[in-house]
Amino acid sequence: MTMINLGSGTKHKKGYVNIDYVAPADVILNIAKEKLPFEDGSVDKIEADNFLEHLDNEEFMHVMNECWRVLRPAGIFWFVVPDALRWPDGAFGDPTHKRFFVQRSFNYFTDHPTYHNYGKSYGFKMWRLGDLKSDSHFFTCTLIK
Repeated sequence: MTMINLGSGTKHKKGYVNIDYVAPADVILNIAKEKLPFEDGSVDKIEADNFLEHLDNEEFMHVMNECWRVLRPAGIFWFVVPDALRWPDGAFGDPTHKRFFVQRSFNYFTDHPTYHNYGKSYGFKMWRLGDLKSDSHFFTCTLIK
């Protein structure tokens, strides 16, 4: 089983390929601009814990579509991002955050009218929403290819 910990930082996960743009990751690359070093449809699961909010629009599109490319059919993309409405201090207060998420954000890349009206024309691949939860600070999302 091939699993990726995307934007791992120093939080390396055993059994995962830990990817970041700085050492000591297992694979060092700038995922915001480079392709993942995996064949199409070869990865079972990707996790990204507090990573996607650090990407601008172009980088976010690239990462979402790269994850879709390397995941096998029915592969899982699990990620955590700050909930901008329920925790604005965390979402907007961190000067390294470039992207902000609200409940509606997920409609742009899942099988929802917003995807069909806008997300598809923006270039997003369509995901199936497996699960979406919000606590007092974060969204936890599971997307399925």
